[in-house]
Amino acid sequence: MEQQGTIRELPFTGSHFERGLQRGELLRESFVAPPVPGVTAEFVQACFDLTARVYPPVIEEFEGIVRGGGFGRDAMMAYYFGRLESQLGGCTMVAVAQQRRSSGLGPLVGRNYDWAISDLRWCALHRLEPPDAPRRIGYTHHWAGYPDCLNERGLYVAIASLPPVPVRAPGIQWSVLVDMISETCVSADEGAELCARVRHLRSISYLLADGDGGMCAVEATPEEVRCRMPREGVLVVTNAPQRGRLAGKWEPEPPGGVPHPDIELDSPGRHARGIARSDRRQRRAEELLDAAGDGISREGLAALLADHAAPTCICPESRPDGGRWGTIWSGLCEPAAGEFLIAPGPPCSHPYERFSL
Repeated sequence: MEQQGTIRELPFTGSHFERGLQRGELLRESFVAPPVPGVTAEFVQACFDLTARVYPPVIEEFEGIVRGGGFGRDAMMAYYFGRLESQLGGCTMVAVAQQRRSSGLGPLVGRNYDWAISDLRWCALHRLEPPDAPRRIGYTHHWAGYPDCLNERGLYVAIASLPPVPVRAPGIQWSVLVDMISETCVSADEGAELCARVRHLRSISYLLADGDGGMCAVEATPEEVRCRMPREGVLVVTNAPQRGRLAGKWEPEPPGGVPHPDIELDSPGRHARGIARSDRRQRRAEELLDAAGDGISREGLAALLADHAAPTCICPESRPDGGRWGTIWSGLCEPAAGEFLIAPGPPCSHPYERFSL
């Protein structure tokens, strides 16, 4: 299952500002912030101000990125704090409680991240070693932000997109929230409570698991936050809403004349197809987990992630034209052991490589 040496590993040290400088310097020659349609400078500023109130360290890191990369501040600020694009993709995330595992301590988590193949050029494991926060490792295709992150306290968080809903007010980006959770929280419950306290800009599912056995799935949209607990020791998360108990809700229009964008959502038909694909992956994963009973192993979870029936694993073999879209990485995490295994492509053809804290 393991093969060392093909994944880039990038260290980031020092304060938030210093880590931002390092990020900016890496991006200086290769990144240009694209335009963000549908938002005004006033709306972007409101998102920036909200982030500054909720978690000021993120602002310090942003300022470091701008300076380190020599970027135009307005364009970078709009992209960092105000972007609203939504793509359902084909992500699948699974968490298994210890009582359903064949061996090992604490939860076992697996995930496939499906995205544009072109973004493989950005993929790397980032090792974060700040002086005043938990050490973390995060895997990403993103110039900022971690779709998967594990901290030294044994808390793991991963994301998957949900169908978009209208944006009526400024909110917090998913990348900011992952940083907040991984830097300040110890348990899955703490992470879920944090999600319920802030207004979200985009519709995202957050899978949370900790070394002590806590597990939950949070569905956060610009309108509300819902939290779902394991059923019979397992959680399956795709891009289709599964709901759960209501944990937070906001008024459609906040008081005080806060600016909001006039957003035209994507084609409902396109998202309906994405939801149907997500439902198939959800059912297939649940079938395989039910068949495994209480003997779910790491190898078995890896096989689930490599499955082509739904398909959970999207690769050239499961999509004859090869496409521009596919599984650009797969991950297996054991939070209690501080171990994170990454396959840098479809798991049916890419061995997992081991990283640890």
